[in-house]
Amino acid sequence: MTRHNKKRNSGLLYEFLVRRISRSLVEGDNKSANISKNIVKKYFTTGTEIHKEYRLINALVNVPVGSEVVAHAVLQEARNAAKRFDSKALKIEKDNLIHEINHIFGPDSVYSESVPGYKSYATASTLIKYWREEKELDLSTVIKFESVLLESLSRPPQETQIEERDPSVDNLVVKVATDKLKRKYEAKLNTTQSQLINLYAVENDADATRVMIDTIFENTLENLSTYSVSQNKEFTEKAKEVSENIHRLDTSEISDSLIAKALEIVELNEELQGVVK
Repeated sequence: MTRHNKKRNSGLLYEFLVRRISRSLVEGDNKSANISKNIVKKYFTTGTEIHKEYRLINALVNVPVGSEVVAHAVLQEARNAAKRFDSKALKIEKDNLIHEINHIFGPDSVYSESVPGYKSYATASTLIKYWREEKELDLSTVIKFESVLLESLSRPPQETQIEERDPSVDNLVVKVATDKLKRKYEAKLNTTQSQLINLYAVENDADATRVMIDTIFENTLENLSTYSVSQNKEFTEKAKEVSENIHRLDTSEISDSLIAKALEIVELNEELQGVVK
């Protein structure tokens, strides 16, 4: 990989901030969460050049099309789209965003958030700069990078990376019940968690957020009930306590604390889905 400046990668900047929001919410640092949310809304709103570049990078990294032929077409369209950016406006937006992040959080804190697929984001961003003639790359590197993206784009849309499941599910239930999942969010958000954060923090759509949370809760309760049937009495009692806690959560008003709880419950549901199927 050629030297890559992660602070000027729109895809990574967005992911850094979303993970900062998530970690702040789970840790109960609502002030930091709100500051991060406001920064995302300010710079990644629809119509900005940085939002356009983020959407392009995200499409290349996270939207598989399941066909090599279609993947080639997507890559060609990405080349064309990259050249339509207002490079001057994009540079100013990035300069302002980086300055604001550094001024509020310090020069290193936000950028240290761990982003899964970091190399893919770096590859996509580097190619986009090459296509815009802002970065020099030798031909072999271009071919290598484009091949990496083509392979990623060609994978089946339903294909997901499945982590090894923790067999001690009852320990997980205890963690959820006692709010000890904070460290999980420092490393990775799964797809559902990212979507929830996006609805709440970026799109600011309370109704859609509420519907998603209700669905998460319903699915989790169903999976917890299904799994509990085959477990011992101690687990069943713990599962019942968690179910009651979920039932008591009021989704009529969307708040930072509710989002934090929902992020934890998503984690529980992901673990349960791995053992009830």
